[in-house]
Amino acid sequence: MRRSIVIPATEFVRSGDADIAYKVIGEGPRDLVLAFPLVSNVDVFLELTENAEFVERLTHLGRVILFDKRGTGMSDRSTERVTVEQHSDDLIAVLDAAESTRAVLLGWFDGGATCLVTAARHPGRVESVVANEVLAAGRPVEGFPWGFTSRLGEAAMRKFITLGWGQTVASRLMAPEWASDPRLIEWVARYERLSVPPSGAVRVFEDALDLDIRAYLPHVDVPVLVIHNVGLPGAPSEPFEWLADELPRGRLRLARTPASVPFMIPSDDAVDDIEEFLVGTRSGGRRELASIVFTDVVGSTTTLAREGDLKWRNQLSSHRESLRRSLARYGGREVNTAGDGFVACFPLPSSGLRFAGEAVRDAAGIGLGLRAGMHCGEVLVDGADLIGIAVHVAARVASHAGAGEVFVTDTVRVLVDGSGLRFESVGSHRLKGVPGAWHLFRMAAQT
Repeated sequence: MRRSIVIPATEFVRSGDADIAYKVIGEGPRDLVLAFPLVSNVDVFLELTENAEFVERLTHLGRVILFDKRGTGMSDRSTERVTVEQHSDDLIAVLDAAESTRAVLLGWFDGGATCLVTAARHPGRVESVVANEVLAAGRPVEGFPWGFTSRLGEAAMRKFITLGWGQTVASRLMAPEWASDPRLIEWVARYERLSVPPSGAVRVFEDALDLDIRAYLPHVDVPVLVIHNVGLPGAPSEPFEWLADELPRGRLRLARTPASVPFMIPSDDAVDDIEEFLVGTRSGGRRELASIVFTDVVGSTTTLAREGDLKWRNQLSSHRESLRRSLARYGGREVNTAGDGFVACFPLPSSGLRFAGEAVRDAAGIGLGLRAGMHCGEVLVDGADLIGIAVHVAARVASHAGAGEVFVTDTVRVLVDGSGLRFESVGSHRLKGVPGAWHLFRMAAQT
C-alpha cells in the first residue's frame, strides 16, 4: 500500500545566469511539472498540509517536479524584469536536471502561460498541458479585450503589494473567508515573505501584466486542458473560452470550486480533472470521518543491531500478525505499513483505543517497546489509502509517546467521554509539520 510522500531537500540547477530551485517527489509512469503562479517558495508551499495532500494525490499519477521560477522563492532573486521565454528556459533546465525527457506541465496564471510557451518552443519535451486560469495577455489588446485588471486596478494592486506584502492584505481581499482561519493566515503571511520582498512582488506582478503569448498559441500542438473556476469573483469565462478555441488541441473545463484562491490551495477537484484528462477516468475519493491509529517500535534500529537481521525479521513478522488479529477483533482496517510502522483506521474511536492498548501489551510480551498515537478527523479515502491531516497528526502524536504508551489528542479524549477509558494530560506540544500547539493525553493502562 502507498505511504505518505517523503518530501526531499530542495536542489538547484544552473539556468543561464541564475540558480533555479526545484524538488522531485515520488515516482511513476509520467512526470508532472508544477509551474506556480506569480510568486512561490517550494518549501513553504509544502508546509501547508492541504498542499502536501494535493501533491501526494498527484504522485498517484506520476513523479511530481516543483520549482521556484527565477526571481522568487529560493531561486536567484533578480532586480531585472524576466520574460516568459526566460521562464520557459528555466523550466527546461529543471527537466534536464530531473532527467525528465518528456513531461505533463501543470500551470496556474502566468505559470500556465510559461507552460504553453514551453510546449510551443519545445514540443518534443511536453506531453500535454493543464492551463489553470491562464490569460493569453496580461492587459487588454486588440482582439483580446480582457486582462488581469484595469489601469486603475493596476495602481491599486501596486499600492496593496507595496504596503501590505507579508501581511496577507492581497490574499484577504481575494479570499475573505481566510480571515477567520489563523492557521491559513499565518501560512499565507510566511509564504509571501519567503517568496519575494515587496519590490520583487511588484516586479512579478508587472511581468504578468506584460505577458502576451498569443503568437505562440498556434504552435502548441499538444493536448491542452484549459480550466476556469466560474466561481472566481470578477473573472468572466470569455477569455478562457477564447484560449481553448485558439489552441489547436485545446479543451475547456468550466469548474465550480469553493476556493477563492485555488492556485494557493488546490482542491481535490483539481486532481480529479487532471486525472481524467491524463488517463480518462476520475478515481476521485470520498471524505469521511475516521479514527486513525499509528504505531511504531521504539528503538527498532538498536534492536536490529543487537538481535541481527533474521531474528528481527521474525520478531517483526510475529508483531504484525498480532496487530492484525487485534485489528480484526476491534473492527479496524489496515491502511499501510512502512518499516516497523503500522497505520489503521476505525469507525469508532473507542475501538481504536482498545486496539492500541492491546497492541502495546502484546508487543511487550515478545520483547518490543511499541508506542501508539491516535487522532480523529476527516480524511480522503483514495482506494485503499487515506489522505489527510488526521493521518499525519496521529503519526506525530505517536512520536511524543514512549515505549508502552498510547498518546491521543484532546479530540479523541472528548469523543470517548463516558466509555470508561481514562487519560492523563501530558501537556501542550508542537507536532512537526502541523501548525499550532496540541494538548495531548496519555491513555491509562486498561485492566
